[in-house]
Amino acid sequence: MTTPYPQAPVPHPPVPTPAPDTARSNGLAVAGFVLGLTALVLCLVPIVNNVAFVLALAGLVLAIIGLVKARRGAPRQGLAVAGIVLAVLAGVGVLASQAFYTSVLDDVSEALDDTPVATDVGTEPAEEVGTAADASAATSDDVAADEEEPEPEGGTRDNPYRFSEVVGNDDWTVDLGKPREAWDTIRAENQFNEAPADGMEYWIVPVEATYTGSETGTPWLDLTVEFVGDDSVTYSDNCGVIPDDLMDTDELYEGGKANGNLCVTVPAGAEGSWTLTAGWFGDPVFFRTKG
Repeated sequence: MTTPYPQAPVPHPPVPTPAPDTARSNGLAVAGFVLGLTALVLCLVPIVNNVAFVLALAGLVLAIIGLVKARRGAPRQGLAVAGIVLAVLAGVGVLASQAFYTSVLDDVSEALDDTPVATDVGTEPAEEVGTAADASAATSDDVAADEEEPEPEGGTRDNPYRFSEVVGNDDWTVDLGKPREAWDTIRAENQFNEAPADGMEYWIVPVEATYTGSETGTPWLDLTVEFVGDDSVTYSDNCGVIPDDLMDTDELYEGGKANGNLCVTVPAGAEGSWTLTAGWFGDPVFFRTKG
């Protein structure tokens, strides 16, 4: 029986060295995200948002570095992008909140400046004591000053023109003749003219007008005559066919003249004023009923 020779031990294969744990190798991305989130939470808090701005800047820098590392193979790329977005939003929030708070403080300051304050009693100089005659004279002067009211502007209802006065604007110069009751004249002009209604009369107003504008004007379109009674009612109804109707005058150029009549139906015996309006948007000019 032979004794076997001892066999050499079989060498074991080398144990592979474990790869480094890269799951935790991008801490900058995590730090940038945390700082950006913290800055966003604090960005609207007064005074504290100054610190939030610094945190947002720091978080932005760290998140950008973390994103660069992630592009080179490190994990946490999504967290780095989120950190960048949060940091930018936080910075914008800080600037917006500070602008808002500054505006509010300015408004409060202006309100305090506009608040009326009480004056100290007795700081004004004492008035001189005068005699009773002086006081009476001063009172008389005040009454006289109050009684001297300025005269109303000419051509208004309170201060109408006379019919002999020529009026005008940029487009027209008008000499308005004195109105007259004219049913007999109108009836003679056309037999088909209807008589005025009960309690009403036909009054003709002669018109002499010159167009002074730079374009053209039509007298019967541009010139309007009406009657305003003391009852504060305006009367403008026409009277039918009248002699020398202003409507027979056609369009005028600069310097053109028109002579004709306008007619208005007015209450019989009514007191009031006549008005002339030159132009579509002109203001009426008042004339006295008698004058």
